[in-house]
Amino acid sequence: MNPIISIVTPSFNQVGFIEETITSILHQNYAGLEYVIADGGSTDGSIDIIEKNASKLKWWCSEPDDGQSDAIMKGFNQCTGDLFAWVNSDDVLFPHCFDMVARYYVKKNKPDIITANIAYIDANSTITRFIRVPRQSRLLFYRGVWWGTAPCVFFKRSLFEKVGGLQHKYHLSMDVDIWVRMMAEGARVVHIPSYMGGFRIHPSAKTTINLQVRRTKENYETTEIFNEHLVGSTQRSRALWRLMAKGYRAMSLNYLLMCLDYKKLPPGIRWDDYVELDAYKKQFER
Repeated sequence: MNPIISIVTPSFNQVGFIEETITSILHQNYAGLEYVIADGGSTDGSIDIIEKNASKLKWWCSEPDDGQSDAIMKGFNQCTGDLFAWVNSDDVLFPHCFDMVARYYVKKNKPDIITANIAYIDANSTITRFIRVPRQSRLLFYRGVWWGTAPCVFFKRSLFEKVGGLQHKYHLSMDVDIWVRMMAEGARVVHIPSYMGGFRIHPSAKTTINLQVRRTKENYETTEIFNEHLVGSTQRSRALWRLMAKGYRAMSLNYLLMCLDYKKLPPGIRWDDYVELDAYKKQFER
């Protein structure tokens, strides 16, 4: 039996992107979807777009909150699904994403966390890069290397509730914090080797700034989280392990393959045109 999948979209003044996010989720046509939107009191026209889709939502609100973590938790408190995920109001999920996640969930005996590959997209929805996410290694995780990438990380509601959900005090690395606590509970991770969503990089995105930091060093929240949970780990040791992990990815042709995948695309293709290509559709025939 396929799982019920609950998706929360936290949003605040993202009128330029939120309709694309909502459409990418609702057009999955997945029978077991619960979709919730937690808006922080937008004043830019986002509410009109949400209201237009209200009949297809399980729940939505528009009211002041204490940041992204608070909004996400507010949304998950309304959800009852087997699997949870959050999709920010500037990101997208590709067609058949839920079907593929459900297939792996059943086939792999209900893993605790499911990850997938993603594409980076820009403000115009053009694909700028592919990211092949390796299967998560527990050894590397406890040395500061996590390979799950939003918006394609799905996790069991039961485990999310067991570890206490997101902590409101984190505004940049709430994802790192929840993965650390889930892994400490022995979470079993399964990876889907297909591009299942788009992470949007644009100048005003908070996650864009955070991503630029993560490429070279930990931000202060990540350092606090790792120092608390990864016993015997230091910033210096984690930097060394991240470097070795990059070497492993290079030797396993991870970087080469994702570059070749990108090179096969027509120049300047949007994600919603990419998912119409045979190369995308063929992965569902496996």
